[in-house]
Amino acid sequence: MVRRPSPEAAKLYASYVPVRITDMRGVDLNVWTFDWDLTFAAVAMGADGTVLHRYGSRDARPPEHWLTAASWQQFLEAGLRSHRAARGGDPPRAPEAPALTIEGIPAFAERDRGECIHCHSARPALRIEAQKRGDWSRDMLWVYPPPSTVGIDLDRNNQALVTEVAPGSPAAKAGLRAGDRLANFATATDFMAWLDGLSAEGAKEPLEIVPAGEAKSRNVELELPAGWKAYGAKEFAWRPSKWGLSPAPGFGGPVLDAPALAKLGLSEDAFAFEVDYLVTWGENQRWGKAAAAAGVRDGMIVLGTEEKRDFLSIDHFHAWWRLQVEPGSTVRLAIWKHGELTFIRLPVGKR
Repeated sequence: MVRRPSPEAAKLYASYVPVRITDMRGVDLNVWTFDWDLTFAAVAMGADGTVLHRYGSRDARPPEHWLTAASWQQFLEAGLRSHRAARGGDPPRAPEAPALTIEGIPAFAERDRGECIHCHSARPALRIEAQKRGDWSRDMLWVYPPPSTVGIDLDRNNQALVTEVAPGSPAAKAGLRAGDRLANFATATDFMAWLDGLSAEGAKEPLEIVPAGEAKSRNVELELPAGWKAYGAKEFAWRPSKWGLSPAPGFGGPVLDAPALAKLGLSEDAFAFEVDYLVTWGENQRWGKAAAAAGVRDGMIVLGTEEKRDFLSIDHFHAWWRLQVEPGSTVRLAIWKHGELTFIRLPVGKR
Protein backbone atom coordinates (compact mmCIF):
# COMPACT_ATOMS: atom_id res chain seq x y z
CA MET A 1 0.00 0.00 0.00
CA VAL A 2 1.30 3.44 -0.94
CA ARG A 3 0.94 6.03 1.78
CA ARG A 4 -0.63 9.34 0.87
CA PRO A 5 1.72 12.32 0.64
CA SER A 6 1.50 14.75 3.51
CA PRO A 7 -0.60 17.86 2.84
CA GLU A 8 2.56 19.94 2.94
CA ALA A 9 4.30 17.71 0.40
CA ALA A 10 1.22 17.62 -1.81
CA LYS A 11 1.26 21.41 -2.04
CA LEU A 12 4.90 21.39 -3.08
CA TYR A 13 4.64 18.74 -5.80
CA ALA A 14 3.67 21.49 -8.21
CA SER A 15 7.18 22.94 -7.89
CA TYR A 16 8.58 19.97 -9.86
CA VAL A 17 9.17 20.55 -13.56
CA PRO A 18 9.40 17.13 -15.25
CA VAL A 19 12.06 16.76 -17.95
CA ARG A 20 12.26 13.50 -19.86
CA ILE A 21 15.46 12.72 -21.76
CA THR A 22 15.25 10.12 -24.51
CA ASP A 23 18.06 11.43 -26.72
CA MET A 24 21.40 12.48 -25.25
CA ARG A 25 22.26 14.95 -28.03
CA GLY A 26 23.36 18.21 -26.47
CA VAL A 27 23.03 16.93 -22.89
CA ASP A 28 25.88 18.20 -20.71
CA LEU A 29 27.34 15.13 -19.02
CA ASN A 30 28.98 17.38 -16.43
CA VAL A 31 25.52 18.44 -15.24
CA TRP A 32 23.30 15.40 -15.88
CA THR A 33 25.40 12.99 -13.87
CA PHE A 34 23.80 9.62 -13.19
CA ASP A 35 24.49 5.96 -13.90
CA TRP A 36 24.36 6.14 -17.69
CA ASP A 37 24.10 2.35 -18.04
CA LEU A 38 20.54 2.48 -16.72
CA THR A 39 17.38 2.21 -18.79
CA PHE A 40 15.55 4.29 -16.17
CA ALA A 41 17.03 6.95 -13.91
CA ALA A 42 15.56 10.01 -12.23
CA VAL A 43 17.39 13.03 -10.88
CA ALA A 44 15.89 15.71 -8.63
CA MET A 45 17.74 18.90 -9.47
CA GLY A 46 17.71 22.50 -8.41
CA ALA A 47 17.26 25.19 -11.05
CA ASP A 48 21.01 25.85 -10.93
CA GLY A 49 21.84 22.26 -11.89
CA THR A 50 22.56 21.05 -8.37
CA VAL A 51 21.68 17.36 -7.98
CA LEU A 52 19.56 16.98 -4.85
CA HIS A 53 18.76 13.26 -5.01
CA ARG A 54 18.97 10.36 -7.45
CA TYR A 55 16.72 7.37 -8.10
CA GLY A 56 16.70 4.21 -10.19
CA SER A 57 20.01 2.37 -9.80
CA ARG A 58 20.43 -1.37 -10.20
CA ASP A 59 22.40 -4.24 -8.77
CA ALA A 60 22.49 -7.94 -9.69
CA ARG A 61 18.78 -8.31 -8.89
CA PRO A 62 15.98 -7.63 -11.42
CA PRO A 63 15.74 -4.02 -12.66
CA GLU A 64 12.49 -3.38 -10.80
CA HIS A 65 13.97 -4.31 -7.41
CA TRP A 66 14.64 -0.71 -6.36
CA LEU A 67 11.67 0.72 -8.29
CA THR A 68 8.65 0.78 -5.98
CA ALA A 69 5.84 3.28 -5.57
CA ALA A 70 6.74 3.89 -1.93
CA SER A 71 10.42 4.55 -2.65
CA TRP A 72 9.50 6.84 -5.57
CA GLN A 73 7.32 8.90 -3.27
CA GLN A 74 10.10 9.12 -0.70
CA PHE A 75 12.50 10.26 -3.43
CA LEU A 76 10.15 13.05 -4.51
CA GLU A 77 9.52 14.23 -0.97
CA ALA A 78 13.24 14.17 -0.17
CA GLY A 79 13.92 16.29 -3.23
CA LEU A 80 11.38 18.85 -2.09
CA ARG A 81 12.80 18.97 1.42
CA SER A 82 16.33 19.45 0.12
CA HIS A 83 15.14 22.14 -2.28
CA ARG A 84 13.38 24.02 0.49
CA ALA A 85 16.41 23.76 2.75
CA ALA A 86 18.57 25.39 0.10
CA ARG A 87 16.28 28.43 -0.07
CA GLY A 88 17.49 29.70 3.29
CA GLY A 89 20.89 30.71 1.94
CA ASP A 90 23.05 30.51 -1.11
CA PRO A 91 22.16 27.26 -2.90
CA PRO A 92 25.03 24.94 -3.76
CA ARG A 93 26.20 25.36 -7.30
CA ALA A 94 27.05 22.73 -9.87
CA PRO A 95 30.77 22.52 -10.68
CA GLU A 96 31.72 25.00 -13.34
CA ALA A 97 33.14 23.11 -16.30
CA PRO A 98 32.94 23.29 -20.07
CA ALA A 99 29.95 21.43 -21.48
CA LEU A 100 30.71 17.80 -22.28
CA THR A 101 28.33 16.17 -24.75
CA ILE A 102 28.40 12.71 -26.27
CA GLU A 103 28.48 14.01 -29.83
CA GLY A 104 31.48 16.11 -28.84
CA ILE A 105 33.48 13.00 -27.90
CA PRO A 106 35.53 11.81 -30.93
CA ALA A 107 35.31 8.15 -29.87
CA PHE A 108 31.53 8.27 -30.07
CA ALA A 109 31.54 9.77 -33.55
CA GLU A 110 33.98 7.09 -34.71
CA ARG A 111 32.18 4.18 -33.08
CA ASP A 112 28.45 4.88 -33.48
CA ARG A 113 28.63 7.58 -36.16
CA GLY A 114 26.04 9.64 -34.32
CA GLU A 115 23.25 7.27 -35.30
CA CYS A 116 22.14 6.24 -31.82
CA ILE A 117 22.69 8.60 -28.91
CA HIS A 118 21.31 6.98 -25.79
CA CYS A 119 22.37 7.12 -22.16
CA HIS A 120 24.30 3.86 -22.39
CA SER A 121 26.41 5.35 -25.20
CA ALA A 122 28.12 7.75 -22.79
CA ARG A 123 30.30 5.46 -20.72
CA PRO A 124 31.87 3.48 -23.61
CA ALA A 125 32.70 6.72 -25.43
CA LEU A 126 34.35 8.19 -22.33
CA ARG A 127 36.24 4.93 -21.71
CA ILE A 128 37.63 4.85 -25.25
CA GLU A 129 38.75 8.47 -24.97
CA ALA A 130 40.48 7.74 -21.66
CA GLN A 131 42.21 4.71 -23.22
CA LYS A 132 43.43 6.89 -26.09
CA ARG A 133 44.84 9.39 -23.60
CA GLY A 134 46.46 6.58 -21.64
CA ASP A 135 44.78 7.46 -18.34
CA TRP A 136 42.17 4.70 -18.18
CA SER A 137 42.45 2.04 -15.49
CA ARG A 138 40.41 -1.04 -14.66
CA ASP A 139 39.18 0.69 -11.49
CA MET A 140 37.06 2.92 -13.76
CA LEU A 141 34.81 -0.08 -14.53
CA TRP A 142 33.39 -0.10 -11.02
CA VAL A 143 30.86 2.71 -11.24
CA TYR A 144 27.95 3.20 -8.86
CA PRO A 145 29.02 0.31 -6.62
CA PRO A 146 26.03 -1.51 -5.08
CA PRO A 147 25.60 -1.31 -1.29
CA SER A 148 26.89 -4.89 -1.06
CA THR A 149 30.41 -3.66 -1.87
CA VAL A 150 30.62 -2.24 1.67
CA GLY A 151 28.54 -5.06 3.13
CA ILE A 152 24.99 -3.78 3.50
CA ASP A 153 21.59 -4.21 1.93
CA LEU A 154 18.80 -1.64 2.04
CA ASP A 155 15.03 -1.87 2.22
CA ARG A 156 13.28 -1.69 -1.15
CA ASN A 157 10.65 0.81 -0.04
CA ASN A 158 12.48 2.74 2.66
CA GLN A 159 15.88 2.85 1.02
CA ALA A 160 17.71 4.62 3.83
CA LEU A 161 16.99 1.65 6.12
CA VAL A 162 19.72 -0.97 6.53
CA THR A 163 18.23 -4.48 6.44
CA GLU A 164 21.38 -6.65 6.41
CA VAL A 165 25.04 -6.28 7.33
CA ALA A 166 27.53 -8.86 6.05
CA PRO A 167 29.85 -10.24 8.75
CA GLY A 168 33.42 -9.02 8.42
CA SER A 169 32.50 -6.32 5.89
CA PRO A 170 33.60 -2.66 6.15
CA ALA A 171 30.07 -1.84 7.36
CA ALA A 172 30.19 -4.52 10.07
CA LYS A 173 33.62 -3.37 11.23
CA ALA A 174 32.26 0.20 11.42
CA GLY A 175 29.50 -1.01 13.74
CA LEU A 176 26.51 -0.84 11.41
CA ARG A 177 23.65 -3.22 12.09
CA ALA A 178 20.23 -4.01 10.68
CA GLY A 179 17.74 -1.31 11.62
CA ASP A 180 20.21 1.56 11.34
CA ARG A 181 19.36 4.38 8.95
CA LEU A 182 21.63 6.24 6.56
CA ALA A 183 21.21 9.85 7.64
CA ASN A 184 22.02 11.77 4.44
CA PHE A 185 20.68 9.47 1.73
CA ALA A 186 17.07 9.19 0.60
CA THR A 187 17.53 6.37 -1.89
CA ALA A 188 19.83 3.46 -2.64
CA THR A 189 20.91 5.45 -5.69
CA ASP A 190 22.00 8.35 -3.48
CA PHE A 191 24.19 5.94 -1.53
CA MET A 192 25.62 4.36 -4.70
CA ALA A 193 26.42 7.81 -6.10
CA TRP A 194 28.28 8.65 -2.88
CA LEU A 195 30.24 5.40 -3.12
CA ASP A 196 30.95 6.20 -6.78
CA GLY A 197 32.68 9.41 -5.76
CA LEU A 198 35.07 7.71 -3.32
CA SER A 199 38.56 6.59 -4.25
CA ALA A 200 39.10 2.97 -5.28
CA GLU A 201 42.50 3.12 -3.60
CA GLY A 202 40.90 2.86 -0.17
CA ALA A 203 40.43 5.30 2.69
CA LYS A 204 38.64 5.90 5.95
CA GLU A 205 35.32 7.58 5.19
CA PRO A 206 32.91 9.07 7.76
CA LEU A 207 29.30 7.96 7.40
CA GLU A 208 26.45 9.53 9.34
CA ILE A 209 23.82 7.09 10.56
CA VAL A 210 20.84 7.04 12.90
CA PRO A 211 21.30 3.90 15.02
CA ALA A 212 18.35 1.52 15.33
CA GLY A 213 15.96 2.64 18.06
CA GLU A 214 17.60 6.03 18.48
CA ALA A 215 16.61 9.53 17.36
CA LYS A 216 19.99 11.24 17.11
CA SER A 217 22.54 10.59 14.42
CA ARG A 218 26.21 9.81 14.89
CA ASN A 219 29.22 9.26 12.67
CA VAL A 220 30.86 5.91 12.04
CA GLU A 221 33.96 5.29 9.99
CA LEU A 222 34.03 3.01 6.97
CA GLU A 223 37.51 1.66 6.47
CA LEU A 224 37.70 0.80 2.78
CA PRO A 225 40.66 -1.31 1.60
CA ALA A 226 42.42 -0.78 -1.71
CA GLY A 227 40.34 -2.26 -4.53
CA TRP A 228 37.12 -2.20 -2.50
CA LYS A 229 35.08 -0.88 -5.44
CA ALA A 230 35.53 -3.97 -7.57
CA TYR A 231 32.45 -6.17 -7.80
CA GLY A 232 31.96 -9.51 -9.48
CA ALA A 233 30.71 -10.51 -12.91
CA LYS A 234 27.27 -11.27 -11.47
CA GLU A 235 26.86 -7.64 -10.35
CA PHE A 236 28.44 -6.31 -13.56
CA ALA A 237 26.38 -8.50 -15.92
CA TRP A 238 23.40 -6.18 -16.38
CA ARG A 239 25.51 -3.26 -17.60
CA PRO A 240 25.32 -2.67 -21.39
CA SER A 241 28.76 -1.02 -21.23
CA LYS A 242 30.22 -4.55 -20.88
CA TRP A 243 29.74 -5.15 -24.60
CA GLY A 244 32.57 -2.78 -25.51
CA LEU A 245 35.12 -4.58 -23.33
CA SER A 246 37.56 -7.21 -24.52
CA PRO A 247 38.42 -9.98 -24.81
CA ALA A 248 35.02 -11.32 -25.84
CA PRO A 249 33.88 -14.90 -26.53
CA GLY A 250 32.68 -13.91 -30.00
CA PHE A 251 29.49 -15.98 -29.83
CA GLY A 252 26.28 -16.29 -27.85
CA GLY A 253 22.68 -17.41 -27.91
CA PRO A 254 19.53 -18.05 -25.86
CA VAL A 255 19.68 -19.82 -22.52
CA LEU A 256 17.81 -23.14 -22.50
CA ASP A 257 14.74 -23.48 -20.29
CA ALA A 258 13.93 -26.45 -18.04
CA PRO A 259 12.05 -28.51 -20.70
CA ALA A 260 14.88 -28.05 -23.20
CA LEU A 261 17.44 -29.04 -20.58
CA ALA A 262 15.45 -32.14 -19.66
CA LYS A 263 15.17 -33.13 -23.32
CA LEU A 264 18.96 -33.06 -23.55
CA GLY A 265 19.37 -35.06 -20.35
CA LEU A 266 20.67 -32.10 -18.34
CA SER A 267 19.61 -31.08 -14.84
CA GLU A 268 16.87 -28.46 -14.74
CA ASP A 269 19.13 -26.15 -12.71
CA ALA A 270 22.04 -26.42 -15.16
CA PHE A 271 23.22 -23.45 -17.21
CA ALA A 272 23.32 -24.03 -20.95
CA PHE A 273 22.78 -21.97 -24.07
CA GLU A 274 22.51 -22.77 -27.76
CA VAL A 275 24.86 -20.87 -30.04
CA ASP A 276 22.87 -18.94 -32.62
CA TYR A 277 25.41 -16.33 -33.66
CA LEU A 278 29.14 -15.86 -34.10
CA VAL A 279 30.49 -12.33 -34.43
CA THR A 280 32.39 -12.71 -37.69
CA TRP A 281 31.80 -9.17 -38.92
CA GLY A 282 32.55 -5.62 -37.80
CA GLU A 283 35.26 -4.32 -35.49
CA ASN A 284 35.04 -7.33 -33.13
CA GLN A 285 35.11 -10.03 -35.79
CA ARG A 286 38.45 -11.40 -34.57
CA TRP A 287 36.72 -12.93 -31.55
CA GLY A 288 34.03 -14.69 -33.57
CA LYS A 289 36.48 -15.87 -36.18
CA ALA A 290 38.72 -17.31 -33.47
CA ALA A 291 35.73 -19.15 -31.98
CA ALA A 292 34.75 -20.50 -35.41
CA ALA A 293 38.31 -21.64 -36.06
CA ALA A 294 38.28 -23.46 -32.72
CA GLY A 295 35.16 -25.37 -33.74
CA VAL A 296 32.26 -23.36 -32.30
CA ARG A 297 29.21 -23.74 -34.53
CA ASP A 298 25.57 -22.60 -34.65
CA GLY A 299 23.37 -25.04 -32.75
CA MET A 300 26.15 -26.08 -30.36
CA ILE A 301 25.16 -26.39 -26.68
CA VAL A 302 27.57 -24.53 -24.38
CA LEU A 303 27.57 -25.23 -20.64
CA GLY A 304 30.25 -22.66 -19.78
CA THR A 305 33.92 -23.45 -19.38
CA GLU A 306 35.92 -26.20 -17.75
CA GLU A 307 36.50 -24.00 -14.69
CA LYS A 308 33.11 -22.30 -14.44
CA ARG A 309 29.62 -23.54 -15.26
CA ASP A 310 27.44 -21.87 -12.60
CA PHE A 311 26.39 -18.90 -14.72
CA LEU A 312 23.04 -17.28 -14.01
CA SER A 313 22.38 -15.83 -17.48
CA ILE A 314 23.97 -15.25 -20.85
CA ASP A 315 24.82 -11.73 -19.68
CA HIS A 316 26.64 -13.25 -16.70
CA PHE A 317 28.62 -15.47 -19.08
CA HIS A 318 29.63 -12.49 -21.23
CA ALA A 319 30.51 -10.30 -18.24
CA TRP A 320 32.61 -13.05 -16.65
CA TRP A 321 34.50 -13.62 -19.90
CA ARG A 322 35.34 -9.93 -20.27
CA LEU A 323 36.39 -9.52 -16.64
CA GLN A 324 38.17 -12.82 -15.95
CA VAL A 325 39.57 -14.26 -19.17
CA GLU A 326 43.14 -13.14 -19.82
CA PRO A 327 44.22 -12.15 -23.34
CA GLY A 328 46.65 -14.70 -24.71
CA SER A 329 45.23 -17.53 -22.60
CA THR A 330 43.32 -20.60 -23.75
CA VAL A 331 39.78 -21.33 -22.56
CA ARG A 332 38.37 -24.84 -22.56
CA LEU A 333 34.70 -24.51 -23.48
CA ALA A 334 32.36 -27.08 -21.93
CA ILE A 335 30.15 -28.49 -24.71
CA TRP A 336 27.21 -30.91 -24.45
CA LYS A 337 27.24 -33.17 -27.48
CA HIS A 338 25.29 -36.40 -28.00
CA GLY A 339 24.59 -36.65 -24.29
CA GLU A 340 28.22 -36.28 -23.24
CA LEU A 341 30.40 -33.50 -21.89
CA THR A 342 33.24 -32.56 -24.23
CA PHE A 343 35.65 -29.64 -24.40
CA ILE A 344 36.86 -27.28 -27.11
CA ARG A 345 40.14 -25.38 -26.76
CA LEU A 346 39.62 -21.73 -27.68
CA PRO A 347 42.78 -19.58 -27.87
CA VAL A 348 42.09 -16.02 -26.74
CA GLY A 349 43.85 -13.36 -28.75
CA LYS A 350 45.27 -10.05 -27.55
CA ARG A 351 43.03 -7.02 -27.01
